[in-house]
This record gives sequence, C-alpha cells and structure tokens, in this order.
Amino acid sequence: MTVDQALRVGTEVLPQREGIPDPRREAAWLLAAAWGVDEVMLRVHPEREVPAGVADRYRSWLERRAAGEPAHHLTGVCRFWGRDFEVSPAVLVPRPETEIVIEVALALPLTPTARVLDVGTGSGCIAVTLAAERPQWRVSAVDRSPAALAVARRNAKRSGVELKTWVGDLSSAVEPPWDLVVANLPYIPTKDLGSLSVEVLRDPPSALDGGADGLDLIRRLIADLGRLLRPCGGAILEVGDDQAAAVSRLARAEGLAVARRLRDPGGAERVIVLQPR
Repeated sequence: MTVDQALRVGTEVLPQREGIPDPRREAAWLLAAAWGVDEVMLRVHPEREVPAGVADRYRSWLERRAAGEPAHHLTGVCRFWGRDFEVSPAVLVPRPETEIVIEVALALPLTPTARVLDVGTGSGCIAVTLAAERPQWRVSAVDRSPAALAVARRNAKRSGVELKTWVGDLSSAVEPPWDLVVANLPYIPTKDLGSLSVEVLRDPPSALDGGADGLDLIRRLIADLGRLLRPCGGAILEVGDDQAAAVSRLARAEGLAVARRLRDPGGAERVIVLQPR
C-alpha cells in the first residue's frame, strides 16, 4: 500500500462529522503519527510504500477513530504549549484555548519564587507548563482523581520539572497562602452533555460535568479563594461559553475583584483573572 492509497482508504473509512471535518486531513495526521514521520513527507512522496507494521497500526487507528475514539487517545500524546503531554481516558485532552491561561500567568508580575497551585490539574498540562517556563516558581497540583494525578506526575517527569501533588476535593487538601491559583474545572451544564461530540464524550465525565448551571465546582473554588490567596495574589479561571458574567458576579459576591476577562479565538470570554480587593 502506497501513501496515496493509504490516504484514500482513510478518506473512505472516516466519516465526515463534527470532530472530523476533513477526513483526508485526519487520515494524513493518523498515518504520519503511526509512521513517526512528518505530514510533509506524505505530501512530497505519495508513491512511497507504507511499511506493513505501520499499515496495520494505521488501519486499527482508522477503525477506532471512526468509532469515536479521540485521535490523541490513539497516539497517547497531545501537544500543548510546544510540549508533548501524555493523555489517556483518565484525563481531559488539553484544548488550545487553555493556553490563554498560560499566557496570562506568565505575564503576571509574580515574585521569582511564587507559590502556584493548579486545582483540578488532570493531565498536568497547566502546572507542568508553568513549572517548565518558570523553573523558580514552586508549582503544585491537586486533583480528586488518583489516576489523573499519576498522568500529571509522568508528564512532569517527561518535562523534567518538579511538581508537588495532592489527591483532594478541589483546594481542600492544600494549605495557604498561594501567590497564584489556576484552574480549568468542569464547566459544562449537565443538560448539555448529551449534545457534545462523540470524541469529547470519551473524556472523563468528571472532567466535563459542571452541574446544573456548569458552575458547581467553580462556585466552590471561588468561595475558597479568600482563604487560599495572599493579599496581593490572584487567580486565573477558564470558564465556559456565556459564563463570564455569572462567574464575575460570584467573584464580586465573595469580595474579589475581576481584573480581566479574555476571549478565545472563537470570540467567547474564556478566561477570568481575579484578585483580592
């Protein structure tokens, strides 16, 4: 089977749907990942013979992808802020919009040895990235899932950073004070879970379901920020579509100031920066 034949097979097997808007491009990504080559090589050498072992892996991945398994679960890694992170069904696959949290955090005027806490760390993509970009920061991560924390610890080792971790319900397991709290907590309203794509529904339900209004966990964390933060500290929260105003009201009711509200590339207010008054 040549590269061109393999891509034609992939285009036939993969359905065009939300999550797979371009089956041929998806097939090229899968073939390149299965082969360990760059997609440019596939375009430049469509006549090249695909090794038998690669072809078998590629066919298996096509079938699993067509059945709704996320592409990053097939490869076991996801790119985030220029680094590869291990992912699995135990954690939420990192999303590009979460990189806004990183951008904002790195721009803050924190002390060189700031204490930073990532609540609901999942794969550890936020915590590990901040620890790698600011080696002097003392970054910690907490999650209620031991399986997720195991992934986060492996990602810390992969990136060569130190990461202190706790198993706990939100921030209940950690002691203040913190200079910065970051969180990408579940924020999808329970009633909307059924409308998610088949790929997203392969993420852990506990990483998606935010309760009736999507704000159950965010509400609880905001209520604890007064205890967690230093007087000059801050918090960066990722929120869902159309939730920024409600989250801002929750923060003000807890005596916090809303410093910034930032939009993602799609125009949704995705990240909120909070500070003690």
